[in-house]
Amino acid sequence: MARQGGVDRGLFRRDGCWWIYWVCAYGHRHKEKVGTAKGQARDYYQKRKLQVKLEGFCLTEAKAQREAAKPVLFQDVAKQYMEWAREHRPRSIMFRDKALKHLLAAFGPRPLTELTRSEIEAYLARRRDSGAAPGTVNRERAVLSHSFNRAILWGMVEKNPVTGTEQYVELSEDPRPLTPDEEARLLPMLPAHYLPFVTLAMHTGLRLGELRAQTWKGTDLEQGTLTVTRPKSGKREVLPLNQTARRLLTSLERTGPLVFPRIPSKLSDLFIRYVKKAGLEGVTFHCLRDTFISRLAPHVSAPSLMALARHRDYRTTRRYLRIDEAHLKAAVERLTDPETGDGMYTQRDTEKMAVAQLLESIGIDG
Repeated sequence: MARQGGVDRGLFRRDGCWWIYWVCAYGHRHKEKVGTAKGQARDYYQKRKLQVKLEGFCLTEAKAQREAAKPVLFQDVAKQYMEWAREHRPRSIMFRDKALKHLLAAFGPRPLTELTRSEIEAYLARRRDSGAAPGTVNRERAVLSHSFNRAILWGMVEKNPVTGTEQYVELSEDPRPLTPDEEARLLPMLPAHYLPFVTLAMHTGLRLGELRAQTWKGTDLEQGTLTVTRPKSGKREVLPLNQTARRLLTSLERTGPLVFPRIPSKLSDLFIRYVKKAGLEGVTFHCLRDTFISRLAPHVSAPSLMALARHRDYRTTRRYLRIDEAHLKAAVERLTDPETGDGMYTQRDTEKMAVAQLLESIGIDG
């Protein structure tokens, strides 16, 4: 080995350890820590020089190849997926995080390429057998499938094994509004600082996530309206405020941009504890929204109810409508002339309206 001034070329010592440095076929300068024995460093240096000459060896390229050959674990994809979701899907981050907790427990240390359709189907079946609702299992399946789709885009895997697995049938659950008696039993059990946002939920139909994000900027107490700061639909939504809601918001102290800065992070679970203390069953925080919609239903038209509930699909609104034989009979009786009992009432009424509109259009007061 050539020596310069009594020092071996390609070797240097640092902090008691011997290192080698060399140049590969691509002109990259590489440094490697070998150990405390100088003889071992000499041998390793010669090995690298021979690899460069015979194989065109490059340490950077070799590390990249090893990394590429290393299996990608589901837990690594889940971590990257959540980082992506925080940036691109911030409104659904809690839902995805909750689903991934179960998925990581089942698939966390497994390489992506080893997961098969049959394994995923078995996992979904186990979740149903453990008591998870069909909707819960379907959401976990959706998050798992989306994770694989993102991994495909990131070049981590070539196919999605969730494709082809079947979703479970979700039965449409009936709304669960509070009765006046249940409301009277529940409210005294709640902490005092719960009452403002619970009351507003029952008088506006705001969801828990919407209550958390609501700012004072979106409230106009003079006009009696509330613009939802972060609506579920992602579209601009303005709600009318009744007198109860206006008095409540007027009474609150404005300590910052948020209307309710003290809503607990685990309110859903805490709320159920107070529900049990009140001796109620099947009541969740979302039932406050059910209460708002159900109490409106008998007093407004279906389109008005759909608008106030901020439903995008009429089938959702229809779950709150209760139509019995008496309602239907009263509806068809409106077509009958109350004086004569014949069926000409609608026709004559329409003719009167047409004449009135004509007179009004030419400036004559009918």
